[in-house]
Amino acid sequence: MTNPFLIGEKIYLRAPEEEDAPVYALSENHPQARAYLYYAVPSSIREHRLRLQERLKDHNSIWWTIATKEPDEAIGTTALVRIDWVGRMATFYIAIAEAKNWSKGYGSEVTKLIVDYAFETLNFNRIQLHVSTENPRAVKAYEKNGFKIEGTLRQAMYFANQYHDFYLMAILKEDWLKTRSK
Repeated sequence: MTNPFLIGEKIYLRAPEEEDAPVYALSENHPQARAYLYYAVPSSIREHRLRLQERLKDHNSIWWTIATKEPDEAIGTTALVRIDWVGRMATFYIAIAEAKNWSKGYGSEVTKLIVDYAFETLNFNRIQLHVSTENPRAVKAYEKNGFKIEGTLRQAMYFANQYHDFYLMAILKEDWLKTRSK
């Protein structure tokens, strides 16, 4: 493991490094990932190197690189963005670049690590996210970690010649605490 920050069973999270730019770009450019993340414009590795530098200066977001333990390789990115330090809340983001790394439990494990960190270390009260209603694997991973569907954002995204609905999902600290005491 290289510079681990949060450690799970199969994966760990670490601060982004310049050499992670290719996996960040792949997370936005690979057709399989774009089908769920709805990126419409290509992004370059160079652009992601610049974004990584800017993200380090942004005090309203925290970014991590997702890496597998065996082999030790970067497979995606996750973040808490749009942090409201007064309201004690943030929006959760995750992108695992390639389908070969999907359905292995990585997304669920990342979600648990971030939620635990947000409530235990940052003392947040709410973590929310938006997820396509057409991504049942992700919805299941979020529900497994205590997120609840709070509503549907109808026709929230245009992609591939059609509009797509999204769920607004969230977990509150009080609900997270209840699951921890079981």
